[in-house]
Amino acid sequence: MKNFVRFRQLSAALLLLLTFGQPATANPAGVVYHIDDASRATQALRNVTNHHKAYPDLPITVVALAHGVEFLVDGAKDQRGNSYSAMVETLVMAGVSFLACENTMNALGIAADELSLGVETVPSGVAEIGRLQLEEGYAYIKP
Repeated sequence: MKNFVRFRQLSAALLLLLTFGQPATANPAGVVYHIDDASRATQALRNVTNHHKAYPDLPITVVALAHGVEFLVDGAKDQRGNSYSAMVETLVMAGVSFLACENTMNALGIAADELSLGVETVPSGVAEIGRLQLEEGYAYIKP
């Protein structure tokens, strides 16, 4: 029975490898942070800031979708009344990319010109996360 379970695990790994290409390496091409809830944005931004300080040359992309897009609106504030824009814009100037999901923006009635300075948009946030992982070898982090 043990050999059968191990065989199934190896078969699944081989199927994934054949389907999606090479497995992730120990040294990813970059990191993608997935934020889908604005209530966790402050902690996520702290994580991104600390990550960037530790590895300043590593590309970091933050993809916001669902209610996570709300913190990227210029003037949005956390529960304590602090503006997210200052942290986002500081990270953008340091080279961190912020991408907002256009599907979500359309659903929530958010226009691109309402976003903080430097935030870009993508047609689908979840598709962009998948693309970064599969095509560019990015590691995935969901704070």
